Amino acid sequence: MSDQKTERIINLTMALLATRRFLSKSEIFTSVAGYSGTTEAKERMFERDKDDLRTLGIVIEVGSYDPLFDDEPGYRILENNYEFEIGELTAQEIAYLSLAAGIWRNQLFSASGSQALVKIDALGGTAQREDFGQATLSLENETPLFPSLWEAITQSQTISFSYRSKNFSERKIAPYGLTLWHGSWYLVGLDLAKAEIRVFKVARISSEINFTSKPNSFTIPDDFSIEDHLIMLAPEPETLFVARARVGRCNSLRSSASITNIDGEWDRISFHLGGDWLEKILWFSEDIILESPEDRVLELIQVLRSKSE
Repeated sequence: MSDQKTERIINLTMALLATRRFLSKSEIFTSVAGYSGTTEAKERMFERDKDDLRTLGIVIEVGSYDPLFDDEPGYRILENNYEFEIGELTAQEIAYLSLAAGIWRNQLFSASGSQALVKIDALGGTAQREDFGQATLSLENETPLFPSLWEAITQSQTISFSYRSKNFSERKIAPYGLTLWHGSWYLVGLDLAKAEIRVFKVARISSEINFTSKPNSFTIPDDFSIEDHLIMLAPEPETLFVARARVGRCNSLRSSASITNIDGEWDRISFHLGGDWLEKILWFSEDIILESPEDRVLELIQVLRSKSE
């Protein structure tokens, strides 16, 4: 399966899981990135995606807004239809699942992957927490915010939130779409203060989502396409970081780093990271102490303080 199709199916699954009502195909095609081309092409992609999800054992419910009227059919996934029992596992199977759940968590779903690791540990397995387990601090907050964001989109309600870019700021927007793009979740909407469509990385939203209007307070333009705004996103250049890392930990950073031993407990490592540097640093929690560059250290301190308040 291609990366593009994988992201589209993940987007579709999360949208159908988060919705409180049935979503029509037209709403899905507008809000879920990956559906492009003619109407017929989108229909074919959607039918194949549904078949793939059902092959995985995921039940997709079909219904309408009002059973008394012959509306366009809609789709949703109930949470209890998305769960499965893993039964008894061998020690080798537990080890493989620990690794898989950790990789899954690091790339996409902070809460889901962490919960999987807890369940695996309860069965008698032990996950190596620092590189593919759960951390005590993380900015991977996409999953907790997803239901509120999706509700705002489907109900056409304006929202406000605190956003961390170069500085912290309050944003008020009309949300148009939410999607996974190259491994991160992005919210696209009309910035009401700037009167421009802007793209927000969900991991940088540092507060709860506040609803600031009643339902149906705005209309998404007919020519809006979420991909038109995401495709212009360029990866941020990599920066050289220097940090103290606990001996024997932070192995994914060490793989491409220069390393100097300090003492029996700490090494000093130099490595390059791109725009997702903060999430990766926070992943290692107390096993890493960032030393430079200074502006990144100050940003990290500010985020840690906001998390502790």
